[in-house]
Amino acid sequence: MTAISNIHKQRFDEIRKRLTVLGSKESSFLAVELLFYEALTIARTYGNDISENSLLANLKELESEEYKNTKAFFKKNTQREQVIRKFIYRLKEILNLREMKLK
Repeated sequence: MTAISNIHKQRFDEIRKRLTVLGSKESSFLAVELLFYEALTIARTYGNDISENSLLANLKELESEEYKNTKAFFKKNTQREQVIRKFIYRLKEILNLREMKLK
């Protein structure tokens, strides 16, 4: 089992705080996407095999479920913002790494 480095833990904490500041408005979603892909890139530094890298597996699952929903067509901005809020919540939950270790 590989422990996540302190530098990466700090960066994940910074990303979580930044997500809170950005909120779920449609206008800030591009910045949210960039933070998501940064987290994905960091997770890949611990290996590309999702069977051995639970952080990457969780982020990939989030991408295939919640992230895809943010790209759907909505009649109202509030509907899209609801989906964005759910995506941000799950991302922050995954990045909360207090005692997390990789498989």
